[in-house]
Amino acid sequence: MVPTGLYLHIPFCAVKCRFCDFAAYPGRREDTARYLNALRRELAGISRLKGGEQNDSDLVDDSSRSTGFFGVPRRVLETFYVGGGTPSLLEPAQWQGLLGGVRECFDISADWEATLECNPDGVSLDKLKAWRESGMNRLSFGLQTDEGPLLSVLGRTHTFEDFKDVFHAARTQGFDNLNVDLMFGLPGQTFDGWVKTLERVIELSPEHLSAYALHVEESTYFHRSGVQSDDDLQADMYELTADLLESAGYVHYEISNFAHPGFECRHNLRYWRNQECLGAGTSSAGYDGIRRRTNTDDLSIYLSSVEKNGVPDSESLELSPAQREGENLMLGLRLKEGALLTPAGQALYGKSLDRHVRDGLLNRKGDRYYPTRKGWRLSNRIFVDLLGG
Repeated sequence: MVPTGLYLHIPFCAVKCRFCDFAAYPGRREDTARYLNALRRELAGISRLKGGEQNDSDLVDDSSRSTGFFGVPRRVLETFYVGGGTPSLLEPAQWQGLLGGVRECFDISADWEATLECNPDGVSLDKLKAWRESGMNRLSFGLQTDEGPLLSVLGRTHTFEDFKDVFHAARTQGFDNLNVDLMFGLPGQTFDGWVKTLERVIELSPEHLSAYALHVEESTYFHRSGVQSDDDLQADMYELTADLLESAGYVHYEISNFAHPGFECRHNLRYWRNQECLGAGTSSAGYDGIRRRTNTDDLSIYLSSVEKNGVPDSESLELSPAQREGENLMLGLRLKEGALLTPAGQALYGKSLDRHVRDGLLNRKGDRYYPTRKGWRLSNRIFVDLLGG
């Protein structure tokens, strides 16, 4: 059995947030059943893929249930992550059907980490029970901020009270691994307001916290409205975030992620360690150690291509050895554990990395490079330098 991770994308949402540039489709809820059928069909294809482009010639006979993705023994899911969009919009029966499709195609590790992204509103007790009974054991709540006026600016439809209610309800249903997503540097957000937000969330003691600086992407409402981020304020907020969360017992294990010891997000660690991970649904991506495959982000094209051909419209890129070295390095430098350079990586990037060590952005121990707090804060400077070098 070969361990892997699986990401599923659910593209439906009630309202698209003003900062969101993900593949999310408000007003297309009537396509949910059709999409879930297509997703199950794609999953069946992924479980029978032997490598290369996803087409009929790459499918292998897995009637013995011994072979799967890229021609190796049947995959065992160690991590599973459902994102969106708003996956928590699915009704319990839809959810049970989706999980049934996953279990038909993959074996499940006894200690898998299974995460579902949730909006704080619209989560009922029946949904929480259905998620828990299906084997989901980790929820990620998109709170973003506790300030009502800022939630309205973001286009969010929940309140902080909604969040607290569903957070406590999740605890009663046995969820003991909860993440809270937060954003700082928002339009109208103050330094003191951000401090209070962190303090209120810390009081609830979630096992994991993600704190992201607002980046205004071109495809978003914010960009069209002329919203700009304040880099200096965001830098101060970032330093404050790390100080507060570390003093509260959280480990700052990735640029924007903090966890109680032992609760680091195992699925995301697969990405940051550049390990194999499968993806299904619109805009999802898969990686087998050599090749990346990315599905179309167009919902209509996704549906028609899966229904017609059994596989989604997608792009595939085989990485050269140098590209793989670069990706391993840049992803590793997102992590507290750093990146271990191979001799080939040292030849390609050693001089640039040592320069960043001298500038205080990195530390070095042997062939392993570690980011400093300053290096995390200025990570784009490092990554642009490496990509250009």
